[in-house]
Amino acid sequence: MSLQFYLLPKNYVFTKNLEYNKHSLLFFNESTHNTSIIEKSKAIKLNVEYRFESKCIKLLTKTKLTDIGISSKVSSILASNDIPCNIISGYENDYFFIPFKEGLKALKILNSLS
Repeated sequence: MSLQFYLLPKNYVFTKNLEYNKHSLLFFNESTHNTSIIEKSKAIKLNVEYRFESKCIKLLTKTKLTDIGISSKVSSILASNDIPCNIISGYENDYFFIPFKEGLKALKILNSLS
């Protein structure tokens, strides 16, 4: 399977503020709090405490929830290039949150290997 990736243009941050989930790109209800991933500009505007400023690389190749090894393959490639990532899988797409300074480098590496 040939994988194609796209770097979303915005910077994203992770927050656990319960009140601002309507602004989320992604939202998770966890046992002790909610985690929201929102645009950094929205976090600043809303005065929300955040962590991990990141770029988001979206896997454009449609995948199935039962596909095996995609997250492992991508994270291994990034790890071998000293790039950390947080992976979130949606119904049809996977999203890789990379430290914002590493976004373009990660995209180039992933697309060169596809």
